[in-house]
Amino acid sequence: MSSDEELMTRAGEGDMDAFEQLVRRHQARALNVAYRFLGDRTQAEDVAQDSFLKILDAAGRYRASAGFTTYLYTVIWRLCIDTRRKRRPERLRFAEERANPGPNPGERLISKERGGRVREAVSRLAPRQRMAIVLKHFDGLSYRQIAQALGCTVGAVDSLLARGRRRLRDDLNGMLGE
Repeated sequence: MSSDEELMTRAGEGDMDAFEQLVRRHQARALNVAYRFLGDRTQAEDVAQDSFLKILDAAGRYRASAGFTTYLYTVIWRLCIDTRRKRRPERLRFAEERANPGPNPGERLISKERGGRVREAVSRLAPRQRMAIVLKHFDGLSYRQIAQALGCTVGAVDSLLARGRRRLRDDLNGMLGE
């Protein structure tokens, strides 16, 4: 199996099969990150598709200074920001998680309510904080990878995550006290 960087090099040389392999490997990830940030499935699909079109357009200029997934996240981040600027911001909606059947319907209702409160709190984060939270806690990226994707320092990522977590904690405590 070829590495992503090898596939990008081949795609830059015009090998569309190599590019197709990259898309198949990463399309679900691209869609999930965009959806978690934007909260709108249609917008997320557009961003994911546009990400790969931009990557294909730049394939001939690609240099593997960072990993391909970091490059992909950078493109997605920029397109998400552009999309939010162009369209009226919407509430962040995460894909509904498959609920494990609980012992009773009351517990499922409480769990669903908590999930809604968390989604609401995340939707109020500043865009860079939200993307840092999404990349760290949903995609498991390292601080270094997040810094590369967002075009900032590792220290800035640490600050973004700390401020985002503090805001979430404050917002969620406020919601629970209502």
